Amino acid sequence: MRKSMKKYLAAVVAMSAMLQLTAYAGPGFSASASREAAAAANAQYEAMYGAQVTVPITPGPTVPAQSANADAQMAAQQAAAQQAAVQQAAAQQAAAQQAAAQQAAAQQAAAQQAAAQAAAQKAAQQKTQAAAKAQNSKGTSASIDMNSINQNTVSPAEAMVIGQKLATVNGMSVTYQMPNKQTEVLDGLTIASWVNGSKGLTVSVDAAKVADYVQGLRNKYDTPTGTQTWQSADGTTKSIKTNYGWHIDQTKETEALIANIQSLQSVTREPVYASRAVQTEMPQWGKTFVEIDISSQHVYYYQDGNCVWDSKCVTGTATDPDRATPTGVFALKYKQRDRVLRGRINPQTGKPSYESPVAYWMPFNGNIGLHDANWRSSFGGNIYLKSGSHGCINLPPKNAKTLYELITPGTVIVVCD
Repeated sequence: MRKSMKKYLAAVVAMSAMLQLTAYAGPGFSASASREAAAAANAQYEAMYGAQVTVPITPGPTVPAQSANADAQMAAQQAAAQQAAVQQAAAQQAAAQQAAAQQAAAQQAAAQQAAAQAAAQKAAQQKTQAAAKAQNSKGTSASIDMNSINQNTVSPAEAMVIGQKLATVNGMSVTYQMPNKQTEVLDGLTIASWVNGSKGLTVSVDAAKVADYVQGLRNKYDTPTGTQTWQSADGTTKSIKTNYGWHIDQTKETEALIANIQSLQSVTREPVYASRAVQTEMPQWGKTFVEIDISSQHVYYYQDGNCVWDSKCVTGTATDPDRATPTGVFALKYKQRDRVLRGRINPQTGKPSYESPVAYWMPFNGNIGLHDANWRSSFGGNIYLKSGSHGCINLPPKNAKTLYELITPGTVIVVCD
């Protein structure tokens, strides 16, 4: 009975194992997997009952090749997707590391640039301070307005350039060539005392101080307005009140001097003159000139101090203020042959008040000039008192021709009474 029961139980266990294996051995379940399952069942039975049972392995139905290929493709796709995901993650990590490195480099460059700018600013300030100390060490009270320079400077690079320019100012000079071979030197220490800052890269100068200096030159070298004297060919000493002489142009010379300073170049030159004479000795118009003596009605031409030509004349009508010849010191503008001189237009007739053809025309004061007058038969004496010219100096034709050939444009003409 017991043996029959054991066999029965064994058969039940074997049947159960077979059912399980049959279930396991479905599509895709391999023969090796079935054998492993059978071995496990036998071992379990032996442990429980001390006996073995042989469980036959019934392989599952054969898996079609098409199904196996599909499974392989799916596995390959999954592997490829996993590999792509890994690669993408690696690329993202690399990009993040590169961005972090670039940001760090940019921050480092910005810090270096800021440090360089600060160093340049400090160097520029030290240079300008050194320039100021250099000028003070030479025993002058002149100083450069450092605060103005620093405020007007917009960058360290510009500050450095300005510092270099200011250092140059101390070594420059402006040498004036004055009349009579005199010189006036404006040194760099004085110039530095006029520098009050900068405008961009240009040194800024106190124009008022420059103008004061120019005024000082005028006070020292300009010809005082007063009397010029000379020895006349008639043996008398004559004189005339005039502003003729050396006169520096205040405005133009101030502008020229500021430009010299801003160029930072030493220069030797004459001042800019509003008018200039020939010499410093009396008479300042020199030894070559024309003298027209109204009171004696005589004209003299001096060449290198010698009277080389003279003639009687008729000047403007003395009793008519509109026709009287003005006195003063002038210069010959030009000379012209065969000119028709015309008077003012008569409003009633619409024609000139006179028309006088002349062969030799030598103007020196507006429409007033020397010329021949062939309509006159006599010259000199008192003709000018009532029957003088319209302001010109009438000459005998022959004498006018000679003077025309001697005189040159620019020759000084002195009209005295």
